[in-house]
Amino acid sequence: MAITIQILPSGRKFVSEGNSNLLEAGLRSGLALGYGCSNGNCGECLAKIISGEVQKVRHHDYRISAESQASGYVLMCCNTAITDIVLEAPEASDSSEIPDQSITARVKSTVIVNDDVALIHLKTPRTNRLRFLAGQYVLLGGSNMPVAAHSISSCPCDDMNLHFQIPGLSGNEFSDHVFNQLQKGDTIDINGPQGDFVLNENSPRPLVFIAWHTGFGPVRSLIEHAMALDVTGDIHLAWIARNKNDRFLDNLCRSWNDAMDDFNYVPIDADLSDSAIDAESIFEKLNIKPGNLADFDFYIAGNSLLSDSCKKYLISNGLPVEQLRIDQLIHV
Repeated sequence: MAITIQILPSGRKFVSEGNSNLLEAGLRSGLALGYGCSNGNCGECLAKIISGEVQKVRHHDYRISAESQASGYVLMCCNTAITDIVLEAPEASDSSEIPDQSITARVKSTVIVNDDVALIHLKTPRTNRLRFLAGQYVLLGGSNMPVAAHSISSCPCDDMNLHFQIPGLSGNEFSDHVFNQLQKGDTIDINGPQGDFVLNENSPRPLVFIAWHTGFGPVRSLIEHAMALDVTGDIHLAWIARNKNDRFLDNLCRSWNDAMDDFNYVPIDADLSDSAIDAESIFEKLNIKPGNLADFDFYIAGNSLLSDSCKKYLISNGLPVEQLRIDQLIHV
C-alpha cells in the first residue's frame, strides 16, 4: 500500500511503499533529509510526527528523552509509516547545509572502458554513508594513493554506492593510479562534499544539460536526482564526445530517451581539445531557439572551451545569469 508523507516546513510530499523506513523512502524520492549514521546511533535524523502513525522497525541506541517522545519525536531511520503522515524534519535547502565528511570506502569495482575513461564504484560502510547533493564533488585518495577532486556521478538516493568517471590523463598521478594500480577491495578516503553545481529544485522550468566527455558524471547525478524528485517538464541532454565509443554510457541515455516522453537525448560528435565550439549549433540540435532561452535552466559540465562558449552565447541572447550553472572542476 502506498503511503503519502509530507515534510515540513518545505511542504514536499513523497510516497512510501512496503516497509521502508522514513529516511530511506525520503532519500529515494530525492529529498535532502538530514541524517548521519542512518543506523540509530547519532540522532541526526530526529523528526517530529505532526499527524499520522509510524511503527518502529529497528532498535536504536540513541536515547530520545521521555519529553521528546511524548511530543512525537522519532528517528526517521528506525521507523516506517503505517498511515499517511505529516513530519517535521531537517532538510537541506542548499549545499551550505551539507556537512563536511570523512569516510573510508572500499572499491567494489573498476572498469577500464578505454584509454580515456575508467569507471569506479565505491561502497561506503553501512553506518557511515556519504550525504551529498547531486552534482557535488569530493576529494578522493589519501593514505597510499594520490589525491584528486572528482564529481560524484551517482544519485544521492543511493548513498552507500558511489560512482565516479575518471578520465585517463597521462602524467596525472591519481589517473595513473586508477588505470594501473587500483584493485577491487582497495580502500579510498573520501572527503567532502563540495561544490554548488546543484539542481535548482524550486524552479518550474525545463532542464537543459550539456556535458563534454566525463562531464557526464555530475550531469548524470543531476538527471537521476531530477528523476527521483519526479520533476515535471522536459529534460534535454546533449552529450558531446569525440565519437560514440567515448560516450561510454550511451545506452543509459538512450534508455532514458525511450522510457520518458519528455526526455530529449542528443549525442554530438566533436573534439573539444583543439577546435572552437559552435554553441549555437549545440542548441539548434536540441531544438532550443535563441528567443526562448529564458524558458529553461541550463547546466553545463565540461572544459573551459565548452563552458565559456555556451555561457557567452546564452547570456548574449538574453538568458538570466541565475538560470545558468557551470561545472569546470572536472578533468577533461
